[in-house]
Amino acid sequence: MEMSRQFFASGDVYPRGWPAGPSQLRAECLIEGRDPEIELTARFAQLVERQVLDASGSPVAELVVTGRRYECGRETAEREVRLAALPDRTAAIRTAGSTQAELTERGERAGTVVWRWEPLHGTVEAWTEEIGPGLHRVQVDVANRLEWQGGEPERALLQALRSTHVILHSPDGAFVSLANPPDHLRSQAAACRNEGLWPVPVGEAGDRRTILASPVVLEDYPPLSVVA
Repeated sequence: MEMSRQFFASGDVYPRGWPAGPSQLRAECLIEGRDPEIELTARFAQLVERQVLDASGSPVAELVVTGRRYECGRETAEREVRLAALPDRTAAIRTAGSTQAELTERGERAGTVVWRWEPLHGTVEAWTEEIGPGLHRVQVDVANRLEWQGGEPERALLQALRSTHVILHSPDGAFVSLANPPDHLRSQAAACRNEGLWPVPVGEAGDRRTILASPVVLEDYPPLSVVA
């Protein structure tokens, strides 16, 4: 069965106009139930720049304090957005800032580690549409609302939502596998459009309350080690 799905590397969502990657991801799936409640959690990583300063406040490539080495570089911070109930909900992603840790040795200031991250502007939009008796289509769009202003390609990485994935949970509905739908729902499953995300049921085999929309194509009910 052919289904509408298109994938990009790693679930990264870049500023609009960036030529090397998408600015929006989409997940669509089906859920059975008269009026099912649906909760949504979107998770992604943001690149954080780490700078090391010596005791005088001057930037240095690295610093050893009490036997531990501190180096300039990059790391990732996990971000999360929740929508408590669908349909027709939008959440804005806005984050920018910095934090720091003072380093001391023998009771005296020895340096500082500073973490800074770029402002992000993104949205998570989700809604449901009844397409048959007791059957709804769920659509989720994750979009980067920043505009690419040119410059070094590395800056696009700092302004990207990275490794994006979405978790949908319904306490009273039953999600439908798109890879293995029942015969009477094959055409509806085939009409679901997925771009950069692929929804699969997770949890115990046969449990249809939770869907993971992942940038990696997974089989239904993947091992928990894969989902974590």
